[in-house]
Amino acid sequence: MKIKNCLFILAIASSLTACSGGGGMPKFGDDEFAVVSVGASDASLQTTYPATIKGIQDVEVRPKVSGFITNVYVHEGQTVSAGQVLFTIDSETYRATVRQAQAVVNTARAQLNTARLTYENNKKLFAKNVIGQYELSTAQNSYATARASVAQALASLASARETLSWCQVKSPSNGVVGSLPFKVGALVSSSNAQPLTTVSNISTMEVFFSMSESEILNLTKTAGSVSAAISSMPIVKLQ
Repeated sequence: MKIKNCLFILAIASSLTACSGGGGMPKFGDDEFAVVSVGASDASLQTTYPATIKGIQDVEVRPKVSGFITNVYVHEGQTVSAGQVLFTIDSETYRATVRQAQAVVNTARAQLNTARLTYENNKKLFAKNVIGQYELSTAQNSYATARASVAQALASLASARETLSWCQVKSPSNGVVGSLPFKVGALVSSSNAQPLTTVSNISTMEVFFSMSESEILNLTKTAGSVSAAISSMPIVKLQ
């Protein structure tokens, strides 16, 4: 009897524990059910597209001469100004060309001085009837040829100096330096497919993204035309 009484007391205690507390299920009648009211509300749908960010102007920097890079003066992401030196290319060969062109100019000027003296002397001799017209004309033509040789030599010198200046690769515009695929010691030339770097003007940024053909067709059907769909497109946000 004692064992039965103990089991009965335990059963009553368990029943009271399960029914007490506020976390139990609510009591419904036979024809009562829990319901939720359904209503209308506004919802914002968001679509995400991968995008590419670029400046309003991207200028590729390429070398005009061939040679080994001796110095790189900038780093990726650095802000530069127009005319700032970005790279230097080995210039010894081009300096030798300038010296050679300068020597040609000096020789041409010496020949010009000789031709001028000869022509001036022949004019005096012609005035005294010592020489004839042929000798005077020959001296005059030699003097004109010497002047033309000096002009040609000066043009070659200017061209050689300009080529030497190309050994300093400068920024064509204000902007930010892009990637630097070529390091010191790399051999570069104007025929390289890849530029030395890119200078981007980021005062104004442009973002490019693409939509699928089905999305564009759905927008066109809703708005009536592509231009109307673009004009009615919601505000685009950059994340």
